[in-house]
Amino acid sequence: MQQEIFFTPEEMQIIRVCLHNAPIPYDQGEGAKMLKELQEKVGLPISREGEGESMVKCDLSMYTEKRKENK
Repeated sequence: MQQEIFFTPEEMQIIRVCLHNAPIPYDQGEGAKMLKELQEKVGLPISREGEGESMVKCDLSMYTEKRKENK
């Protein structure tokens, strides 16, 4: 028995992202074929426009100095 399931646009985006980022064991063998078929059915994730993450600047020189002292 087959059942139809409906998703909101937000839910479909979550499914697309999860399928696109699917981890290995699904990237190999029979799983790779099924993953590709699913990705073709739902499509690629929709890119979001906007500002990305800002880089945090950290001074890590104290760690390199300690490393030199321990050698």
